[in-house]
Amino acid sequence: MNDTRPKITICIPHWQVKKYISICLRPVRKHSENYDLQVIVVDNGSKDESLDYLRSLNWILLLERPEEVHTNWPGNVFTAWDYGISHATGDYYVTMHSDVFVKEDGWLDPMLREITASPSIAAAGAWKLHMENPVYAFQKRATRYMVKKFKQMAGMEKNVGWKTGHYPRDYCAMYRRDVIIDNNLQFTPIREAQGGLASGGGYSIATQLWNAGFETRMVPLQEMRSKVAHIAHGTAAVRKEKPLRYQRKQKKLEARTSRFLSQKWIKELEEDQSLDQ
Repeated sequence: MNDTRPKITICIPHWQVKKYISICLRPVRKHSENYDLQVIVVDNGSKDESLDYLRSLNWILLLERPEEVHTNWPGNVFTAWDYGISHATGDYYVTMHSDVFVKEDGWLDPMLREITASPSIAAAGAWKLHMENPVYAFQKRATRYMVKKFKQMAGMEKNVGWKTGHYPRDYCAMYRRDVIIDNNLQFTPIREAQGGLASGGGYSIATQLWNAGFETRMVPLQEMRSKVAHIAHGTAAVRKEKPLRYQRKQKKLEARTSRFLSQKWIKELEEDQSLDQ
């Protein structure tokens, strides 16, 4: 009997975050029976017990890059996805961070729904998934909007219109693998024709897709948040080698991470070693 499930490859860059990688991978396995899934973890030079843990998992494809060092971050996150897609077997390629955690079955369905709506759609995902204080989030959006408008009026920035805030964020996004490969596209940020370095976070690969004549689609934020959770900058909360630049933000991140990891469903994942087998 033929397997009619969607063929999907998930690629997760990793560096020394045993605290996250086990509770990242376990729910992927638990909640993905509806998909013909390949899971790739690209290890960027881990030297601790997290690498031994990954080597013990026979249901993932572990690609080791021992020459990598944490000071190459975030560049080695993008090159990890470029490396991973060369080993991918799925029709769809999902880029994911190790601080993203699946919450329920059908978690890939919203992205599949959007990306399969038309052959011209080559990527699907959501905007920022991590939870924020709603007042703070509104203030931040308002400030960014005013700064952007000022720069546009002063001729300091081009008006990119709807593209701003309307491309899949790459910490949990889905792409058509054949489109990426056939058009020689890359996740590593590249310089745009107009000059200047294209930013990461998914904007560079989205720009390449747009320039190649393809579309990207956004999944409603609340729909994605019901299915996956994202700490955001999670590694900085547990690895002193990668702290945030500002101490105040670092303390807030550590507190937010501590609250998140104390949740019952996370604790259950930490204890459920059966999902490793």
